[in-house]
Amino acid sequence: MSRSNNDVRKFNQSNKEKCPFSVSDSIEEALSVFFSILKNQDIHVDFEYRGLQMAYGVPNEFSQIVLHILTNARESFVRNHIQNRKMKIQIYTNENLIVVEITDNAGDIDSAHIPRLFEPNFNTKEHGTGNGLYITKMIIEKMNGFVKVENTEDGARFSLSIPKFASENNASL
Repeated sequence: MSRSNNDVRKFNQSNKEKCPFSVSDSIEEALSVFFSILKNQDIHVDFEYRGLQMAYGVPNEFSQIVLHILTNARESFVRNHIQNRKMKIQIYTNENLIVVEITDNAGDIDSAHIPRLFEPNFNTKEHGTGNGLYITKMIIEKMNGFVKVENTEDGARFSLSIPKFASENNASL
């Protein structure tokens, strides 16, 4: 229990300074905060830790983005009465970007909603505020990245793309 409290305190630190950070570590932070909910809801997450992908931004904010997407997926699992609940988190890189894909099997997103999901105050939930994915988009864009969503065969995939950190890029930031 004390570990969980320490994880939450660390996760909610108010440090807003941009710095190089491990994308995998930020994902691990979100997963550790959300662990008991994942376990209690019988949601299985496949995430292969990969510590080498370094980005530049606010690590706690990136963790909050991941936590928000996990929370949305959990709500979709419950709302859609999904029994075999699975999520997969993959990280890959291309020339300039680190891409984190979070895929679930919680059912697809209404295709009419997808173009508006990242707008402020757009809500698809009965008791939601409609700002979570908007804030996600703003945080990613503040890191010079972008977010997109698409339906998969049996769920949704969120892709978070952020620039790789390179020490020579830090001079211009």
